[in-house]
Amino acid sequence: MNQKDGYWHPLVSGVILGIVLFISFMVAGQGMGASGAFARVTAQLAYLYDSTFAQNSYAAKYLFNGNALSNWTVVETFGIFSGGYLSAMFAGRIKQSIDKGDDYPSYKRLIWAFLGGFIMAGATRLARGCTSGQALDGAATFSAGTWIFMLAAFGAGFVFAPLFKKQWKNIG
Repeated sequence: MNQKDGYWHPLVSGVILGIVLFISFMVAGQGMGASGAFARVTAQLAYLYDSTFAQNSYAAKYLFNGNALSNWTVVETFGIFSGGYLSAMFAGRIKQSIDKGDDYPSYKRLIWAFLGGFIMAGATRLARGCTSGQALDGAATFSAGTWIFMLAAFGAGFVFAPLFKKQWKNIG
């Protein structure tokens, strides 16, 4: 652990993440990924509002006897949020703020964040999975498609990062 900022060293974190990924394959029979949990929670909420929603072919694959929440990814995602919150609380890093460059307006930062989140959510559904699950599970199983995807994703990040530099100037 780095005493200066309270974060673990990235190599230590990576090794622990690898161990957890291995255990998830062994215990749950699948790797890690969070996007399925959001689809399941949404299906469950829609079903609670209107039980005929279970007849929808998209929702039916998530609703098993009217319960979409009895799945590994839902428990995992709850653990991600609660573990992240507890970690930040114990390290004294909880604060209410908008991370942005000093000269960048908060409303623009929030608009870009919402737009980016909306695009990522749509793309996640189209791709049938999230980038983190793709990277972790696919790389762990040596999927050629995953390696191509990750190179393309990081490459696109390097290409488009300068367009958004103003949002992040003076941070860190």
